[in-house]
Amino acid sequence: MSGPGGPPPAAAGPGGPPSSAAVMDASDRLMKGDLSISELRTQVKKARWNVFMYLGIAAIMFAFALIPLPVPAPWDEETTLKDTESGGEIQRELPYLFGIPIDGHDATDIRFIVEITPKAGGNLSVHVIEAHCNTEEIDNELNEFTSMLIRGDTNWSDNHIFIEDSTPGKTIEVKFKLDPGAYCLVIEYTDYGKPIGSLEASASVYGLREIGGGLGGLSVLWALFGFIGAQKKGKIFKERTEPKRGSTSVEEQVMDATNQAVITAGPGAPPPSAGPLTGPSAGPLAGPSAGQPPAAAPSSPTQDAFAALGVAEPAPVAPPPAAAPTLNYIESGDGYYYILKEDNTFDAQPYIKQADGSYLPFQ
Repeated sequence: MSGPGGPPPAAAGPGGPPSSAAVMDASDRLMKGDLSISELRTQVKKARWNVFMYLGIAAIMFAFALIPLPVPAPWDEETTLKDTESGGEIQRELPYLFGIPIDGHDATDIRFIVEITPKAGGNLSVHVIEAHCNTEEIDNELNEFTSMLIRGDTNWSDNHIFIEDSTPGKTIEVKFKLDPGAYCLVIEYTDYGKPIGSLEASASVYGLREIGGGLGGLSVLWALFGFIGAQKKGKIFKERTEPKRGSTSVEEQVMDATNQAVITAGPGAPPPSAGPLTGPSAGPLAGPSAGQPPAAAPSSPTQDAFAALGVAEPAPVAPPPAAAPTLNYIESGDGYYYILKEDNTFDAQPYIKQADGSYLPFQ
């Protein structure tokens, strides 16, 4: 260990000399709330990925809201519902309808659209019953609907629709709003006593159309905010990493400082490698030859004026020496002193105060 009290601690500032420039830089950024280049680059990447993520979520939500799920599904053998089992009637199990389980007609309802093509035309009825097909519960629902139709009572639920005098071969579109669950689709002729024709139908399910569209719009809005934030962070990162126009590089600054030092030294300053000339060629340059008085320097107009008046020319007054800058030494509390600079930062070199009041650098 060197010095009277050993080397000072490695803490930055007045508590000891900093261990490295990186520690000082990190300390300055911590006090100013600034980020390093690597941290700023990471934040810019995260902000841009957030924009892509929100756009992807918006695309998925809009797809759920706008693209229907066909019934039968595309992977089934059939693409159209037909009354192959019983003439003039279709019963088909629907896939489970997923959604928000809120009873009643609201924005969370699932839209179910059925397109029917009656070959014979006439009266039709379409039912979406929350039960399994070909069960007693389905038969009871259909018998109750037939009884209400015969009585002329039209107060049936929205899951039952009656179509009167349909045109043969013309496609009819029927819309339902359903809560989540498992349903059976029933389509049949209600022209009792008339010949029964064939039926064809296709169905589509729009799950969470309103909710999906709302979530998609919200995701687009968040993507817009994320894009604005990413642009701001990218601008800060560009200002920190790219040099400004008109600024000089470090090499140019060093060259300018060297040229300024040469200009300050003046033309009379000897070059670094200059030395006394020796040898025969130095004779004429060494000065006047022996026995010859040195040539008098030509007088200036000022000297002639003072000589005409019989007054000696006053000696030039030397300018007062420039005052040395006062250094502000601050004691760190452990016997070492540090110079407080004008920008309120400390010099890394520790000093030791002598008995005469002077300060010596600690080595």
